[in-house]
Amino acid sequence: MLGDLAAEIASHLIGLPLDYGTTVEQIAALLVAEPRNRAAVCAVVAVVVDDALADPFRETTSNRWRTRIPAWVAPQMIGVTVRRMLTLDVLVHTGRYVRSTDKHGRNTGKLMALYALNLAAPALLQTRTTAEQPAA
Repeated sequence: MLGDLAAEIASHLIGLPLDYGTTVEQIAALLVAEPRNRAAVCAVVAVVVDDALADPFRETTSNRWRTRIPAWVAPQMIGVTVRRMLTLDVLVHTGRYVRSTDKHGRNTGKLMALYALNLAAPALLQTRTTAEQPAA
């Protein structure tokens, strides 16, 4: 299952620099708790991570990736996935804001957060999760 997940996400990504090849796989694995949400979560994670990795400072904002989310993904899944990425410290708030260009959601001109991708978070969370599992 995890291999399929990685292949699906990788098909949406630009070439990842250095050793970031497992980053998307790790992030998606942490977020997919409900199997029915797998495809939507993977689509959102792939677009957000792809955008952040394309930025020299690993920063991202929904202004840049909003139109790249597939139309079949429910808007609620986008928000839930981004909030979960924030909770897991995969995305971190930079303390800066930009003006929204979201006309469809009637948010044009409103301030929205600028996030940075934390590439260390998936490895730290994986280590923590493994350490918390009871011994067999």
